[in-house]
This record gives sequence, structure tokens and C-alpha cells, in this order.
Amino acid sequence: MLVLDRKNWPTHVRWFLFFLLSWLAATAWYFFEAQRWGSLPGGSSLPGFTFGVAGGLIILFEMLLWPRKLRRSWRLGRVQVWMRAHIWLGLLCLPILVYHSGFRMGGWLSTVLLVLLVLVIGSGVYGLILQNFLPARMLAEVPAETITSQIPHVLRQFRQEAERLVLAVCGPEESNEAPGEDEAMAEETAATGYLTLGAVRTAGQVAGRVVQTRSLGNPVPGSEPLRCFFQQTIEPYLSAASGAGSPLHLQSRSTVMFQELRTRLAPEAHDAVHFLEDLCRQRREFDVQQRLQFRLHSWLWVHLPLSVALVVLMALHVVVALKYW
Repeated sequence: MLVLDRKNWPTHVRWFLFFLLSWLAATAWYFFEAQRWGSLPGGSSLPGFTFGVAGGLIILFEMLLWPRKLRRSWRLGRVQVWMRAHIWLGLLCLPILVYHSGFRMGGWLSTVLLVLLVLVIGSGVYGLILQNFLPARMLAEVPAETITSQIPHVLRQFRQEAERLVLAVCGPEESNEAPGEDEAMAEETAATGYLTLGAVRTAGQVAGRVVQTRSLGNPVPGSEPLRCFFQQTIEPYLSAASGAGSPLHLQSRSTVMFQELRTRLAPEAHDAVHFLEDLCRQRREFDVQQRLQFRLHSWLWVHLPLSVALVVLMALHVVVALKYW
């Protein structure tokens, strides 16, 4: 990810000046030759051939960024420098290859190449815009951001912690059957005399998961609504691959539901309700994080295949051009 802002703009100045001066020089040369010969130079002219070679070399260099990013241990310059070159040389590639074409579409191969070039550069610019805005939005909307691949594991921990808390507050379910998982978990928790839970706390713009230890008392009388709400609403929400189908997915609806739950419980159970509400809030933040992460990286599914197709067709274009030159 390479962000263009006031802080790191000085690192781009030299590349921007190179892009601007190269573009102006290519434009001046091209239109000078056009005025000299009375027509727009094509790919077989000296400026057209020069721009074609330069554009092709730039495209090959652009493709080298991917193996460079995969092999960060290679001592071939910093990846950030490669990224800056990728941006500005990629932008320069468009005008000089348009000059190479002589502003003519030509045959089907030339037309497809030009369309692919525009799509590749357009998708790259779109990805750059996303990388400049989405991380700031994620920081604001997801203060408890975690590693995206670890979200399912974190949600399993949330569900286990919530289940232990509900058992501690409500006690095991009454049943005539042999002791099951709930009873075993309740006995294991009660044996320690305390319950360890993790909660997210925010200080300024920094959020982190804080471990809390709660001493255990007797189950709270009349807390059966908490167990029902957990089993019917909270547990499915924390266990689902996507929370979009749950009423807890909407913050306004979740606030109303938890407030109604509090009115049905004794004050001694309100802390547990607050903790469960906090877990659901973190689940909503994880959904936002996954959605933003998808948008942040999905453009590569368009950009990279089109880039590969561009290189393949460019090689074919070179063979055909040399054959009939």
C-alpha cells in the first residue's frame, strides 16, 4: 500500500517531475514531427517506434513489481521505491503509447491493446484511490481492528466467553438428563472461583483488548431471559459466517433489543448484558473490516489478469509488427 498525502508527497516529487517532463518532451517531439511531415506520425516513424519501445519496456518493468513484492528479501531497492516508480511510469505509459499509435485504432489487435492499456491504468488508479481513503475510514470505523484471517478464530473466542458468562449468570439449564457440556463448563468455571473475559477498551484513537477477571457469585435469580436471548439471538450472530442476516447487525436495532433485555433482568445481571452487547458491537466492526478489506484488495482481481493479458498481446503485437515492417 502506498499513500499519497502531505507527509510522503516529498518522496514522490522527483518521480512526478520525471513524469511531467517526460510527457512534455514526448509531446513536443511528437507534434514537432507531425508539423514537420504534415501528418501524425505512426508506429513505424522514428518517434512512434521510440515511444513503442519505451512503452513496452515500461510495461515489462511494471510487471516486475509482483515478483519483487513476493521476494522482499531481494536487495533490489526498497519496495516503496518500486511502488512509486510503478505509479508514475504507469501513468507515463499511456500518453507515449497513444503517440505510438498515431491516435489511430488500427486493426483488432491494436484496438484490443489500447483498450486493455486504458483498463489496466484505470484499475490501477482506482486501486490507488482506495488505498488512500479506505485505511483512514477503517481506522475510524474499526478501532478494534484485528488480522482479517483471524476474525473467525476471534469470533469463536467471543462465543465461548459469552457462553461462560451466561452460564455464570444464569447457571446450568435444568434438565433430567445426564450432566452435559453446560454443566461441565459451569463446574469447571466455578472450581476456579473467577471468570476471565476479554473486552475492548478505547483510549483516544487506540483500541485494544483488555483481559478482565470477574469473581463468581451465585446465579442471578430471574435471569432466564438472558439465556434465551443468548441462545436465540447472540450465539447465532457470533457463530455465523456473516452477520448480515441478524437483527444485531444493525446498531440501532441492537441497542433497542439489549435495552429491552435489561428491563427484564435484575440489576445484578446488567454488567453481563453490557459485556455481551460489547461483543456484538465488535462483531459489527469485524463485518465492516471484512467489507472494507474486500474493497481494498478486490480491484487486483481485475488489474492483475488484465495486466497479464496486456503483456501477452503486446508480445504478439511485436511479432506481427516485425513480420510486416
